[in-house]
Amino acid sequence: MSENVQIVREMYEAFNRGELARASEMLHPDAELHQAPGIPDAASYIGRDEWERGFALWLSEWEQPLFEPLEIADAAGGVIVRVRVSGVGKASGIPVATEFFHAWTLRDGKPDRCFVRTSRTDALRDSGLEE
Repeated sequence: MSENVQIVREMYEAFNRGELARASEMLHPDAELHQAPGIPDAASYIGRDEWERGFALWLSEWEQPLFEPLEIADAAGGVIVRVRVSGVGKASGIPVATEFFHAWTLRDGKPDRCFVRTSRTDALRDSGLEE
């Protein structure tokens, strides 16, 4: 397993343990989050503070959120993750699960840019990574 894959895996593990501050600290200070087009709040968030704000908006709708990496691999100096996102809707109480692809670039040994997409091809293309 490459160092980049290990860094990204550790970040997901910290989040899933409820260590949100630790997961956030692992991000590059200038981190970018580019949400998938077509989903509610499909915005981009630039900088760690904005990342945290965007992520908090998403989390505000969920209880028991979990980001389960199903596949994680190197991709041209970055990392591609097929992730199962699950939780319980706060308003509905209904359990929900879906899959996305997260394409990560890294800078200075820290996750820098994340492109959330519904397909592997789109995630890799939009992030500038290749397999």
